Amino acid sequence: MRVLLVTWTDKLLDNLRILNPELECCAIVVDEVEPAKKILRQVGMTEELLHPLYELKECVKDFYYDYVLCVENTTWADDFLKIVEEFGVAKNKILGLNVSEQEDFFIERVLRYFKEHSAEFEMFATGMSYAEVGLDGTHFKRRLFNFARSSQDLYYNLQIAKFVVSCEGHTKLRYALIELAPYIFHYDLSKSTHLNFLMMHYLIAFNDLHNFFVPADVYKKFLCEEYLNSRLSIEPFDVNNPFLLKKPTYSMTPQKKIKILKSGDERDRKVFPETRKENVKILNDYLTLCEENNIRPIMILMPMSELYMKIYPRRQLDEYYYLIEQACKKHSRAIFIDGWKLQGLTDKDFYDYGHMNTHGAAKFSAFLNNIVEQIDVSGSF
Repeated sequence: MRVLLVTWTDKLLDNLRILNPELECCAIVVDEVEPAKKILRQVGMTEELLHPLYELKECVKDFYYDYVLCVENTTWADDFLKIVEEFGVAKNKILGLNVSEQEDFFIERVLRYFKEHSAEFEMFATGMSYAEVGLDGTHFKRRLFNFARSSQDLYYNLQIAKFVVSCEGHTKLRYALIELAPYIFHYDLSKSTHLNFLMMHYLIAFNDLHNFFVPADVYKKFLCEEYLNSRLSIEPFDVNNPFLLKKPTYSMTPQKKIKILKSGDERDRKVFPETRKENVKILNDYLTLCEENNIRPIMILMPMSELYMKIYPRRQLDEYYYLIEQACKKHSRAIFIDGWKLQGLTDKDFYDYGHMNTHGAAKFSAFLNNIVEQIDVSGSF
C-alpha cells in the first residue's frame, strides 16, 4: 500500500513507530525538514522522502498514492484533512489518524474494566459528549457506568450495549440511559469525514468500522502489530470519569454565544435519509435488546443552552420528536426524558452551546436520579 504521509515534525518519530514498516511512502510532508532528516536517519529511511509543508499542494497533485495519511495530535484534530481535501484529494483517499497511546485505547480499556466489574452496576449510559460531561455518577443512588463518548453515534452505542449484556455479571443491570442528540438520526460517525481519526478507537475496541470507507482489515495494515496489540492498564480506574475527561467548571463566554448565533452546529442542518433509516432501525434494536434483558430503557435529550434551543431548526426537531414517539409506541417500557423542557438550568450551567459544566451536570444528574427512583417505586413515569 502506497501512502503520502502528512504530519508534524515533532510527532514524526512517534508516528513512524506505530505505522506498519511495510507501508510504502512516496513522500513525507512535514513542517520542519531539517530536524526531520535526523529522525529518518534514525529509523533507516531516506531523506529524499521529505518535503516541506509549503509543498503539500504539489505533493498531493504530483505523487501516486493509494491514500494520503494525515497523522496529527489531539491539539490539531482534523486540520490536515481539511487542507488536503481543499487541494482536491477525494475524501475516500484521505485517512486521518490522531495517534494517542492513551486515547486510542480508552474505549477498549473501559470495556475491559466493565467486564471484570459488571456485577457492581445497576445502570449504564451511552451517548455522545453531551452525556459524557452531563452525567455525574456521584448523584445517582444506583451505581452508574457511563460509556458516553465524544462523537459516539447510535451504531457504536448499540455495540457497547451488546457488549454490556454479554458480560456474565450484567444481571443486576436495571436501567439503560440512552442519550440521543437532536441530530442523532442523521449522524453516522463512520461517514463524518473530519472525524475519521476517531475510527481508530472503534477498530481497537470492536474491530468494526461500520460504514467507513476503509474496511477494518485494510485499516489495520496502516499500523504495526505491536501497536494494535497494545493494552492500557485498567488500574487505577475512576468509575465517575472512565475516559479521564477534564470536565469544565467554567461557564459560557459572550464569544461562545456569538458563535452560536453565527454558525450553530453545522451537523444539525444536514439531512441524510439513508442514515436516518439505518439509525431508526438501530434504536429499535437497542430498545429490543434492553427488553430482552429486562433492562428499562430511558431515552434522554440532554439539556442545552436556551440560545441554542431557540435557533435549532424546527423542522428537524419535529422529526426527532416524531421518531422518538414512534419508538415509545413500539416499545411500551421505553421512557423519554426531554431535557429541553427542564426548568432551573441557566447559561451558567453550560460551558458551550450544548455541554453542561460540572455544576449543570450535578443538577441534571440529581434530576434524573429522582426520575429513576420514582420509576423503581411506581413502575411507570
